[in-house]
Amino acid sequence: MLRYILIIFGLLYLIISGFVLYLFPVVNLPKPSGNYAVGTTFMTFSDINRPEVFTKDSTDHREFMSRIWYPVNLIVGNPMIYRKNISLIGSIESGGTPNFIFGHYNLIKTNSYLDIPISNQQSVYPVLVFSNGFLSSYDDYQILMEELASHGYIVFALNQPYESQSVVSSDGKIIPFSKEHLKNYQQGQKTTTPLWQKFWTSIDENEKKEIAKQILNSDVFMNTVLHVRADDIQFMINEIEKFNLQQDNIFYNKFDLSRLGILGHSMGGAVAGQVCLTDNRFKAGVNMDGFQWGGVISGEIQQPFMTMYSEPFSGVNDFIINQFKNKLFLVTISGSKHMNFDDNQIIMPSTKFIGMTGKIDANTMKQINNNYILSFFDKYLNNSDAPFPSDILSNYPEVKVITKQ
Repeated sequence: MLRYILIIFGLLYLIISGFVLYLFPVVNLPKPSGNYAVGTTFMTFSDINRPEVFTKDSTDHREFMSRIWYPVNLIVGNPMIYRKNISLIGSIESGGTPNFIFGHYNLIKTNSYLDIPISNQQSVYPVLVFSNGFLSSYDDYQILMEELASHGYIVFALNQPYESQSVVSSDGKIIPFSKEHLKNYQQGQKTTTPLWQKFWTSIDENEKKEIAKQILNSDVFMNTVLHVRADDIQFMINEIEKFNLQQDNIFYNKFDLSRLGILGHSMGGAVAGQVCLTDNRFKAGVNMDGFQWGGVISGEIQQPFMTMYSEPFSGVNDFIINQFKNKLFLVTISGSKHMNFDDNQIIMPSTKFIGMTGKIDANTMKQINNNYILSFFDKYLNNSDAPFPSDILSNYPEVKVITKQ
């Protein structure tokens, strides 16, 4: 009898273990396709002249963190772990998510090496700025960051305290995602839900634009977040212009800020649009599946721009297409969902199991995301001769592109 009980428990253990390994596999990040290896480092930016609007301390000023990925020739040491300290994932600290959900993150190896010298193959490199989604982190997009760096881009990604996942301040203090932010976000969602229902059912673009104006005016919190992020980015560019001239750093004279682009996902995508609207130092922008908050609805964007849509969000920004005065590419990816634009579809397949990501194959989606973004910036920052997007469109039947001249 004992023997049969042990056999049953053994089988149950194998089944459960296999299920856990399926949901939370330890997979190293896919190798980037470029000719460069990838370095990474961290910086903190402190704007002493700008009050921190997300705390009640009247003496507090704005401080935010950036992680940089960049091209290198030789690698030294071991690659960075995907998430060395999983306790910094904000949803754990503010939402009570069990630690084991993210426990495999500190076993995943990236392709990035810390603080090694930048490549000398080119005298200068184009610079990209990345803004992540709301309640996420720059660490959730490492596959794309490594891909861009491997092709010769220096990528600055920002983690904004209080509304990104937990970040570490310059004095070592952990700043978790703000519960107050979550409450404000949920209140905004509650207020605008009836408007969103009208927006999605309307088939008249003029009516949709009027509804969008009401959404923008109703959700003060999301617009506040957008403008704080945009101010962060513009301050950071001011600082790295100075940093580029300082000899005591690995990036001395390596930033080509005449080739400056911006991209982002979700809220970060809206930030990309807003920054292109207000700062002509940026020469091209990409919005990955983000509703366009801010002032674009009543302004004009002069730079080439690409908006990438998941299938459910397809057309969400079509009400502002006339605000773009240069080339505009509207890219819809069939079978994708909003969360298919970050790393979780690769490192946590359970996201498809619970419906967070779409039916599209994760590796196909990764290739589409990487190749469209890389080809777009190569065209408009590196003067590539390739006829974007037709040079890659035939490779992916899942993709539909509308081009506005």
